[in-house]
Amino acid sequence: MTQGEQTAKALPAGYTFRSIAREEGYLWEKVMDAAFGDYQAGAFEHVMVDNYSYLPERVHVLFDEAGTPCGTATAWSQPWRWGENEGFIIFVGVIPTHRGKGLGTSMVLQLCDVIALRGQQTALLDVDSSNLPAIKSYLNAGFRPRLTAANEKQKWSEIVQHLHVEPAAYNTGLRPPMDNPHPPRPYLLDLRAQGHTVQ
Repeated sequence: MTQGEQTAKALPAGYTFRSIAREEGYLWEKVMDAAFGDYQAGAFEHVMVDNYSYLPERVHVLFDEAGTPCGTATAWSQPWRWGENEGFIIFVGVIPTHRGKGLGTSMVLQLCDVIALRGQQTALLDVDSSNLPAIKSYLNAGFRPRLTAANEKQKWSEIVQHLHVEPAAYNTGLRPPMDNPHPPRPYLLDLRAQGHTVQ
């Protein structure tokens, strides 16, 4: 799905959403394990830090009024797949006891602002086609389908019919990722360590 016209949605009272430092990766692991399962100690270094797109300010965690981590979302970048002008939002998760409050959508919309401040024109996100509540929330927030394969036209027709919503007009032409499966080297964190300015 691709970003349409929308503005950041305020979080409910008591919640805060901020980026985390590398040494706080255990907070991300805790949320991801509670939200999705199978994220153990060390996962942050393996999944996030050892990745072309990792910079600390891109990974955000949501905290409740008690300061307990309860959600996460990351403003990623995959220029080798989507180009330099498009940000990519990944790992959006909320622990079960905090779901149903629109927190996922609020985090995503706040990350759209982060992506825009980096000078990228569009925010992309992936969502499982079976996760209809999330799809409906993202459509209501202004996101639009982006078709990457011909068979997705029929799938999106079924989704909007099932949800009883019709997204505003979107481009039905195909926009597959660029034919470049590997990220460039060196990684952004390496470049920053060498003294380069990297956003």
